[in-house]
Amino acid sequence: MDTLKARTAEYDNVSSFLAASDPRSDDELRAELQQLRDTLERAESALASLRTELEEQTAADTALRDELQNAIRAARQSEQEVSAAADLVEARHAVVAQVPLDLSRLSRSATAIDQFSPFEFVVCPRCMQSLAARAVEDGHCLVCLQPDPVEGDIDPAAIEETRTALQQQLEDAQRIQQSDEAHLQTAQERSQQFSFVVTSLRRELDAQTRDAVSPRFDAIAEASSRVAALKASIDAITQLREPWARVRIIDADIRSLKVNRRQINKDIKEKSEQLKASQTLLGDLSAEFSRLLTSWNLPWVDTAVIDRDFYLPVVNGRPFESLQASGGGIATSVNLAYSLTLVAFGLDHSDVLVPSLLVIDSPRKAFGNNTSDRQRAAEIYSRFSTLADAYGERLQLIIADNDPPPITSDSFGRVDFDYENPMVPGVDHPGPDQVTRIESQSES
Repeated sequence: MDTLKARTAEYDNVSSFLAASDPRSDDELRAELQQLRDTLERAESALASLRTELEEQTAADTALRDELQNAIRAARQSEQEVSAAADLVEARHAVVAQVPLDLSRLSRSATAIDQFSPFEFVVCPRCMQSLAARAVEDGHCLVCLQPDPVEGDIDPAAIEETRTALQQQLEDAQRIQQSDEAHLQTAQERSQQFSFVVTSLRRELDAQTRDAVSPRFDAIAEASSRVAALKASIDAITQLREPWARVRIIDADIRSLKVNRRQINKDIKEKSEQLKASQTLLGDLSAEFSRLLTSWNLPWVDTAVIDRDFYLPVVNGRPFESLQASGGGIATSVNLAYSLTLVAFGLDHSDVLVPSLLVIDSPRKAFGNNTSDRQRAAEIYSRFSTLADAYGERLQLIIADNDPPPITSDSFGRVDFDYENPMVPGVDHPGPDQVTRIESQSES
């Protein structure tokens, strides 16, 4: 009951807090969450469609991009070819410029030889100092002191041959230079063509991207933002619904507690009715026990009942444990009366589950042998006979006693045991080596 009250109070408190913090109920939040999820599904579908279109458009641009890359590579190669051709033409220009210089130097040398060879210089033509006292080796120039040229070097025919060779070299260099310049021009034209192709392809790709891809990028960005916003809204509502989940759990606990309370009340009612019935049966059992025990005319019996809490005998206000501790005829009489009462009561009441077998060991052992004791023994055996006659085969009594029954009855079957006949007739003893004493089993 306390748990139900606590859970109900908790349910009211949490519900009030949620209602004050957010006016939307759990059902409204659930409907809004479902609507957001549906919207999110459509937004994600639209985003996937845009991405698919972009991928298809990108695939269509691949050929144009590949063509542009090939044109760029060709343009770079042509630029490298132009650079190499320009370097070669520049080298040709240097060669062509050097040959006329060689021809001019050859002409000046030949003229100098023709003009100055007849003269013997006595003064330096540069500083006008006298050369007469100068010591010069034979075969060396008086002015420059270098060895005089051999005749072949100053042979006009040799000079003319050298001039012819240089002239031919100049013509060849000019012809090669013209060829290289033509090649350079061709390379420059081809480079310009490739540059034009690259520029055209770039413009085409830019136009195609601007018209087809860029709008899709913008649409994808917008769709992605919408998807992110919807997910954020869903997360927010999900967090708002978490306390409502606690409310639902508390409500479920309350319903379960109410169901359990109804079931417990029902069980209490049933158990109460059963208790009333059992109390009635217990009263009848107690009365039967008291009647049987007092009928034996025991001098120490004033009152005899069955305890309603422990279902054990209480004699003269003494509990069963105390009666057992006293031993002797008191304990034997109480146990015997209690056992006989239970057996008869179980046979008379089918809803009382008591075995219909009763084994009694030496019922007269704890009594004396005076007249009243013998009379009490006769009453006990008379009770045995009454039970046997009343219940017949429904009841089985096995009584082990040291003396013959004090009464005769056709209801008893008697078996006598002695040292010569220690076994039940018809049951063979297996031999001392085939049996184990109970004492030995207990010790092991």
